[in-house]
Amino acid sequence: MSERENFIKIISEHFSIWEVRLQNLSSLNLYDANSFSEYTITEILNLIFGYSLENLNLLKMNFPAIDLGDKINSLCVQVTTTKSRKKIQDTIDKFLEQKLNATYSEIFIVVLGKKQRKYSQFQNLGSISFDPDNQILDFRDLLRLIQSKPISTLERIVKILQSENSTSNKTKANPNEIKIKKNLATKRKLQKALLRKLERSDWELSWYEPWIGFVYSQILIRSVDDISWPNSEENSTGEISSWFKGNFSEFYENGIELITHGGRAIFDENGNWDLLDTFYDKRENNPKYEVKNYNLFLRIPFDYIVELDMDTDPYDGLPTMFVKYEKNNMPYESILYGIPGSYNLRRLKYIFDNEFRKLLE
Repeated sequence: MSERENFIKIISEHFSIWEVRLQNLSSLNLYDANSFSEYTITEILNLIFGYSLENLNLLKMNFPAIDLGDKINSLCVQVTTTKSRKKIQDTIDKFLEQKLNATYSEIFIVVLGKKQRKYSQFQNLGSISFDPDNQILDFRDLLRLIQSKPISTLERIVKILQSENSTSNKTKANPNEIKIKKNLATKRKLQKALLRKLERSDWELSWYEPWIGFVYSQILIRSVDDISWPNSEENSTGEISSWFKGNFSEFYENGIELITHGGRAIFDENGNWDLLDTFYDKRENNPKYEVKNYNLFLRIPFDYIVELDMDTDPYDGLPTMFVKYEKNNMPYESILYGIPGSYNLRRLKYIFDNEFRKLLE
């Protein structure tokens, strides 16, 4: 095997490692993990094309539309793991919206992986020309272009990729960091899909009744192991069904909260409380207790949420949230007792303190 062939083989293997690693990180919603690749792809593109690209995110965090820019050659690059036409069209739209065409006459898309086989015509190109066949590049395109480069250039690219992959392999991911990033990504995704923009006149109402901020009042909750929907389950064990409809309450710090019917509770003069039996309970008539109606607040943590499907179901017209039944065969990390807020009564939601739950005689 010639020296050239050996370098090409090594580069190809490193591209494959890079692609798989980024796919795995993206599957955990860790899209910001792609940022480290911008440095490496900048060096490689400059070597291949003789450009003077620089990482624009160093100049301004989350630089709009593009990641790399070369003012000398009047071109820029968006680096992405998303190959869809929509992603690329959104990039072009934002590029023009930000009037970046005044600085750069050409925009290239580099897909860190494998691009689509074919792209339909892009729209609203304005004053720029965009040829998908030549301006959307993936690892295979880069490998093809690298093959004809001098041996010295191939050797430099090999060293860059070896440094990239060895550094990434030595860096041990902090499980808590991954969990936090994944949960925040899930939160952003859910809020974007499920919440509507409130009119200013509704802001005060939403403080007391936060569920008005949701696009739908209910959502279909399905276990990832559910095979019974849309049929009702025959359940004699008392376990929760593998699918049900839930009413939105609000987002809480660790997930999304549903609200459902509850029952009645009694409180003594010291604030201690207990639940009344569903049917006759003689304590209800005891004058030393105050009786209050309560609701249940069911908290599903982001950890348990696998996916949200906004395509509404054909029976109730609701979106579906697929969840893991992680705790005691239920999708909740906690079930709270309390009283919902009321705008008319100017009453905020009140959750009963479990420390004061006692067995009241």
